[in-house]
Amino acid sequence: MQKTVTKELSKGYEKNIAGKTIKVEEGVFWIQKQRQKHSLHHITPYQASFAPQIPEFFIKNYSTRGNKVLDPFAGRGTTILEANISGRIGIGFDISPLAIQIAKAKLKNITYEEIEKRLYEIDFSKEILNGYDEFKYIYHHKTYSQIMNLKKQLGNNRTDTFIKAIILCRLHGHSPSFFSVFTFNVISPSAKAIRKMSERHHSKPEFRDVVPRILKKAKTVLRDSIIEQKESYVKIANSNKLPLKNNSIDMIITSPPFLAAINYIDDNWLRFWFLGYEKENLRKTLIQTNNMEDYKKFIKSSMNEMHRVLKSKKYCIIEVGDVGNNGKRVNLEELIIELASETGFEVEKILINHISAPKISKAFSKNAKNKGTKTNRCVIMKKYDNKLND
Repeated sequence: MQKTVTKELSKGYEKNIAGKTIKVEEGVFWIQKQRQKHSLHHITPYQASFAPQIPEFFIKNYSTRGNKVLDPFAGRGTTILEANISGRIGIGFDISPLAIQIAKAKLKNITYEEIEKRLYEIDFSKEILNGYDEFKYIYHHKTYSQIMNLKKQLGNNRTDTFIKAIILCRLHGHSPSFFSVFTFNVISPSAKAIRKMSERHHSKPEFRDVVPRILKKAKTVLRDSIIEQKESYVKIANSNKLPLKNNSIDMIITSPPFLAAINYIDDNWLRFWFLGYEKENLRKTLIQTNNMEDYKKFIKSSMNEMHRVLKSKKYCIIEVGDVGNNGKRVNLEELIIELASETGFEVEKILINHISAPKISKAFSKNAKNKGTKTNRCVIMKKYDNKLND
């Protein structure tokens, strides 16, 4: 639930950033307890996922019912789902086919009975073990065959899309609820790493029947009903070339990738494999760089597009973090503020929300505790008309 900010928790001040005097509000504006939010938010775990409380806070405070809310870095569709819940129209784009696959599952009404009926239509009688040698330390051969049958027979209708999202969640993890041998559930370690982990734990893949595990997860994520907005949609598109008309969006709330803090390709290789994508081909399109100049060019071109599609006097909120880069802490809001005037935005203020337990800091190792983001740093900007897009 959203937590009211008290005087003890918040403070306001001004700060000189990129040659401008910027208002800053700092404190605890929301508590990042995802399990308290809509059940669909955790249909599939996703690295550095956008906490639902962030778009919820800004959608309710900076837009009205019926508004079109855009997220050009949609990820797994958190902003779109929160827009739908709030009676807005959610529109999302992402260059990652994995992100779009997950986000699509949150758009359409679906019932447990439809999921169950569809799964019992899948024919698992044919044993498919093509390529199993690469996966023999991850899956029991019977489980692998079931996964291959699902890969082959599931299509792209709303029911199959929802089932695929659940499969992406259950492909690998740390309990008998998952299809794999013991491993992480948020990231996909390499086959070699999983083999070493299995040898260390003296574990071998056991047969995990996929259907009851999918159904169990479906029952959990369908606890809250899907609020469908017929005009909401998500599509694959680059953030610097959005398929939208000029001045067509009422609000933007987004969180771009934080440099190369996350390796979205290698850390999701099993999920990309299930969806039929070669990870090496994805390197040509997914932005992952620690070069600040390249990152700055990418963000500027994306902000130019955000300015183009946003209506006049409407808000664009960009959430970034404090990340490690070349041994230093980098507050990325300074980059956003520097680019704001170049792309036609006026910075109204920065809202800094403190995170008591940054997720990435604790998920993998004690040595990573200083690598994650400790704050949500939200740059609140408004579009004004005396800027022509380049």
